[in-house]
Amino acid sequence: MKGQNYSPRWIIAAVSASVIAAALPATVQAQYQSPPASQSDTTKAAQQETKKKKKKGEQAAPEPGADFSPEFRKQAPKVQKSINEKKWAEVIAALPALDALPGLTPDDLKVLATWRLQATQATGDTDGFTAAIETYLEKGYALPEQIGPMHQQLAAYYNGKQDRAKTVTHYRQFIDMTPDAESDELQTLGKLYLQTQNYTEAAQWLGKAIDVAKSGGEQPDEAWFQLRDRCYVELKDQTGRLDNLEALVGYYPNKEYYSRIVAVYQTETKDDRTVMLNAYRVAVADPKGGLATVGGYLGYADTALVAGSPGEAARGLERGMKEGIVPSAGSNQASLQEARTAIALDRKSLPGESTAAAKNPKGEIAVKVGLGYYSTGDYEKAVEMIRLGITKGGVTRLDDANLLLGAALMELGRRDEAKAAFEAAAAAAGANAYMARIAGLWLVRAGRQDAAPAGG
Repeated sequence: MKGQNYSPRWIIAAVSASVIAAALPATVQAQYQSPPASQSDTTKAAQQETKKKKKKGEQAAPEPGADFSPEFRKQAPKVQKSINEKKWAEVIAALPALDALPGLTPDDLKVLATWRLQATQATGDTDGFTAAIETYLEKGYALPEQIGPMHQQLAAYYNGKQDRAKTVTHYRQFIDMTPDAESDELQTLGKLYLQTQNYTEAAQWLGKAIDVAKSGGEQPDEAWFQLRDRCYVELKDQTGRLDNLEALVGYYPNKEYYSRIVAVYQTETKDDRTVMLNAYRVAVADPKGGLATVGGYLGYADTALVAGSPGEAARGLERGMKEGIVPSAGSNQASLQEARTAIALDRKSLPGESTAAAKNPKGEIAVKVGLGYYSTGDYEKAVEMIRLGITKGGVTRLDDANLLLGAALMELGRRDEAKAAFEAAAAAAGANAYMARIAGLWLVRAGRQDAAPAGG
């Protein structure tokens, strides 16, 4: 060992793989459902090279130009021997005396920091290992590929100590040093920010997790959208919340998410009747959707009756009753009977109204007749009359007319034609962002391959 030039890089090579491989412990993984970071290709290569050299009984070549003090050169071989023999207690016992040597050079100090890192990890001294990592990072000893995983290890430690501020700080530094972070790792950061009530950062990182999953061809986890919804509620960001909810219902359609969307539309549009009829319609026409509350179904029934579409009122009430959400007795039963009576009257009057609308130069009349046919469930005739009205021109709300046309085509299973109608509705919506949003919901639904329409 005489005259051996001890290089920090040489010594680090033997321990870097184990340090870099360190990841969040099982308790953290379970809490955040986040797998540990994988080793980088550089780390794996270093680990394989180390194994090869151990098999051959060789040591890595010393780094030229390393500057070690004379006293350190004298004492270091004994400690290195203990390291080679994995006598970690002896290594730890020897370190204080080495720390106290006079005239230690930066290279001496780096080697000592590396040995302390290796020994505390090998002995399972969690507190000592954490302190060693912090020193290693603070002094700038870590290689670029070590920095991220070391911060990840620190995040795991402080998470165990329930120090949320330090946990999120170190995990953020891990993510910042990991340009190819996976969606599970990004959502972990989002959850950590959520724990510290930093809702802006939480929403941002949950969104990045969703985007990374999508770009990788994976379906984002439902919980990520749910947590992001909570963030937007806390931030009182209705636009961000709608964007998130609409994306959520596209992947995971159900009555609860549709109801949240409808509730936001109602508040933001001050219960605009045209918007609300279309919002209720897209929710209830979806076989995987619907509404989650009695008030939702009763609101749909009331809005549809006022708009002259008793069939929609009836279908909404019938679905709500079938799902056990709307009580089937009392005033609800009376409202259902009222809607059914109106449907019967419309069936008698619609043929005459259709003939008159065909002769009228105003397309608005034909579209209203088309709504009547949609109400009674005659979707073929509804498509015919709505298209006639749009062709004639003079339709007050082309966005509304095209949404109705698309809904009728969806009931007939003519999805490609329906998509064209919804795209036309979005284009016609102009400043009415909510009608464009509803067109977007329909387009997502039209792109799904599922069972027959709820009203079919």
